[in-house]
Amino acid sequence: MKSFIQFMFNLVTPLILGKTIGKLSTKSAPKQYKKLKQPPFAPPRKIFAPMWTFLYLTMGLAHALVKKRGNSEASKLFKVHLLINYTWSFLFFRLRKRQLALINSIMIWSTMYALLLKFFKVNKWYGIILLPYTLWTTFAAYLTLGSWYLNRKDVKVKN
Repeated sequence: MKSFIQFMFNLVTPLILGKTIGKLSTKSAPKQYKKLKQPPFAPPRKIFAPMWTFLYLTMGLAHALVKKRGNSEASKLFKVHLLINYTWSFLFFRLRKRQLALINSIMIWSTMYALLLKFFKVNKWYGIILLPYTLWTTFAAYLTLGSWYLNRKDVKVKN
């Protein structure tokens, strides 16, 4: 029973923390997102909540499986990666530091790549579970770059 509770805890923690941090750091996100010039292929704002719910759950699943295998190195990297990931919303929406959010996106992608390799080494299926998140992270970095570039001189979206 204890291992089931630990597994469930590891499964849902990324989602719970992601939703909580998202709510705290993105209160003005809907208004800001409307004002921002968007790069080509930018999805509607309403896509993000269900997408992140799915991604946080799959990330949690992969981590729970890795943790169950006792791989503490991969688990530590996962936690560092999540911390970097959670910082993005705060930088982009709360502080409106788009350039720092872009740097953060690069950090997210870099740690994601390292995480993907570690999870694949533990079990190829654990790495495969992270592939949708890896693709989304790549797309999100593109969106951050495009948003920063298109809005870098626009005072209205910075204030």
